[in-house]
Amino acid sequence: MGFEYLTNVPLIQAREDYLALLQSHGFGPKTEIIPVFESCGGVSARAVYAHICAPHYAASAKDGVAVTAKDTVGATETTPVTLSPEQFIVLDTGDPIPEDRDAVIMVEDIVKNADGSITIHAAAAPWQHIRQIGADVCAGEMILPSHMTVSPAAIGAMIAGGVLEIEVIRKPVVGIIPTGDEIIPPCTDPKPGDILEFNGSIFSAMVRQWGAEAVVYPIVPDKFDQIKTMVAKAAEECDMVILNAGSSAGREDFSARVIRELGEVLYHGIAIKPGKPAILGCQGEKVILGVPGYPVSGIIVIEQLLKPLIDHWRQAPSAPSQYAKATLTRPVVSGLKYQEFVRVRMGCVGGRLMASPL
Repeated sequence: MGFEYLTNVPLIQAREDYLALLQSHGFGPKTEIIPVFESCGGVSARAVYAHICAPHYAASAKDGVAVTAKDTVGATETTPVTLSPEQFIVLDTGDPIPEDRDAVIMVEDIVKNADGSITIHAAAAPWQHIRQIGADVCAGEMILPSHMTVSPAAIGAMIAGGVLEIEVIRKPVVGIIPTGDEIIPPCTDPKPGDILEFNGSIFSAMVRQWGAEAVVYPIVPDKFDQIKTMVAKAAEECDMVILNAGSSAGREDFSARVIRELGEVLYHGIAIKPGKPAILGCQGEKVILGVPGYPVSGIIVIEQLLKPLIDHWRQAPSAPSQYAKATLTRPVVSGLKYQEFVRVRMGCVGGRLMASPL
């Protein structure tokens, strides 16, 4: 009797059903508290409010002198006013304003005299060149809303507002398990029949681009018990697990059975090509995704099925997909059973964007 996949579920349905199953087991974002200066690129778990005002004192906005505005009344280009040393205090930008002073005159606008006095040619307005308390941030003001990516500027605003720690959505950890008797670690002198393990490097780079952490486990031979032990270990240590290869119909394709014994399999077989042998499984709230060993199939499966889970976890909008209209260089015929992903080589010919199927 020939092997038959259990399911041939449309991609959109599979994606929605998978998330619903995982959520029923408690799948979702987890948070952690980290120092603000380490939070760039993280996603805020909740709104952040300032603890203090910034500035928290009346501060000079310029290098110059602090004066009492009424002492400068009448100063013009034709009727300058001279202030004695007792009438002004030299300040640098950021210095606190003395309580008995209410204006700052820039150093460029004063003339220093030999006796220590200064001459000004324009009257100072009250609170001129003074940064008042809370000019940038007021205590209690929202600095950052929830589910926002922390930018360098946001880090500065939070520190200015006296916020030194932030609760962020913890990056999900994705464990990647390569399997296969013929798979070997990368080297420069493989023997005939050896296949260098590079899917782990591809997949780990992809999930890091999507905002997750990646752990690549040692290569596991095609032995059911060893695969099961490694998947159980990864599911305990990680939030999501990619079981690479062994999802198809070969003699030593154990992935579906391993996942079923450790947890449950929602679907084995998705109506996409390449990538049909994908296995959507879990152990409680832990994702266990069986991915074909063929690199293009694996890439498509984790793009279409794992990335939406990472986006859901991170609670941050994913980058929009980019589309382009092109003219095929030859017809592409596909069956009705699958949603096909066709790789193409693209280029402009005679001002038209052309797509050549590979």
